[in-house]
Formats: sequence, C-alpha cells, structure tokens
Amino acid sequence: RLFSEGNRQISVFPIRLVWLLADDIEGIQVLISAPKRNFHHAVDRNRIKRQIREFYRTQSAPLKETVALNGKGLALAFLFNDNRLWESDKLDQRLSQALEKLVETLSQQ
Repeated sequence: RLFSEGNRQISVFPIRLVWLLADDIEGIQVLISAPKRNFHHAVDRNRIKRQIREFYRTQSAPLKETVALNGKGLALAFLFNDNRLWESDKLDQRLSQALEKLVETLSQQ
C-alpha cells in the first residue's frame, strides 16, 4: 500500500523518501532499502541500512512531533539510490535535508 498509494515527491540524492499518512497506521513505521542490484555484498547493504537507522534514531524527534500533531500514522520508506558507499557525515547531511523537507510537507497538510 505504501508504494501504490504513497507520495514520492521528496528525493535528495542518494535518498528517496516514500511516505503514506493513514488513519489505520499507529505511530511511524519505517522501511530502509539498499538495492542488491547495486551492492552485491550483504556487508555493504547492511552498512547503508545501519547508517540510515542511526541517523533516524538520533534525528527523528521533529518528525515524531509533526506526526503526533497530525493525528495520523505514517509509513515511511528510505530508499538508497546510489551505487557507491557514502561516508556517514555526508550521508547524514543529505538525510537531514530530506527529513526537513518531509517535516515541512507534513506540517502543511
């Protein structure tokens, strides 16, 4: 349902966010994806997912507040779209840009 009905407007290379606000979802559900097509070794895919998870854990407070004020649940997917590994600090900068755009979009709704 997230990919068939969700919104895909936010993309900050190398991350694309797909999200869905719905009444039947409780809280925030997060999906993190790194493609096997681009990263053949599981170690590399796991590293990317670990970097994104750590960023989300430390920087998700504004998103959680916005969703709580909205009164609905949020399904959110982080899709990694590059074919090379990124350093954590550079990836965090891009993720924060994407998350700021998402919070701004959700607060307008």
